[in-house]
Amino acid sequence: MKKLFPAIVFLLSALLISSFAQREITPASQAPPPSKQSNSQAEKQPPAGAAVGLSYGIVVDNSGSYRQILERVIEAAKNLVEANTAEDETFLVRFVNSDKIKLLQDFTASKNEIHEAADEMFVEGGLTAILDAIDFSARHLAANAGQDGAPRAKILVLITDGDDRQSTVKIENVLKFLKDNQIRVFALGLSEEKVSTRILDRLTRETGGKKFVPKTRAEVPAAVQELASAIRAR
Repeated sequence: MKKLFPAIVFLLSALLISSFAQREITPASQAPPPSKQSNSQAEKQPPAGAAVGLSYGIVVDNSGSYRQILERVIEAAKNLVEANTAEDETFLVRFVNSDKIKLLQDFTASKNEIHEAADEMFVEGGLTAILDAIDFSARHLAANAGQDGAPRAKILVLITDGDDRQSTVKIENVLKFLKDNQIRVFALGLSEEKVSTRILDRLTRETGGKKFVPKTRAEVPAAVQELASAIRAR
């Protein structure tokens, strides 16, 4: 019996050591998954499917080709902003040539302020500079959107007949700036005659936007409503 006692103690010690070793060493495959983001990190990102407001500019052709349809153009701009929600902010630009690009109303959440600014639009002579107007508006949008820190999509809505005659900036440079700043361009082509879609196609297609070209005056209100929905689509 005395000879067996040391052997029993040795065996029990070995079993205890083995048990503790198994508890402390966990295979990598059984390790707990990495911890998720902290609440503060998660709160910085809007949840999937959350509504995001818009920071957008309405860029309106006021060149001579719009002399007969300016009232229709102003009405379209006003109807577009009527779809704004409390989370949206909008600015309004009128343009003719490169020297006549003007910010009529800076970012505002007020529909009435956009309406009043739209009523100030008037037709002037000059060689139309669509790309210069988009470049001006895109830079204003990129520099000033979302000053309150709220997450918003950045959009430009161009209303024109599409006939660019004297822009100084190249379309490749405009497109690069738009893409770099995640700005989508949507276009409403209005004309008494024919809308030139070459530039409108590139601006909208290559930025993820869309163009709308109603064929008749009666189709304009529906086109504006469809445009208002499209700029809010994700």
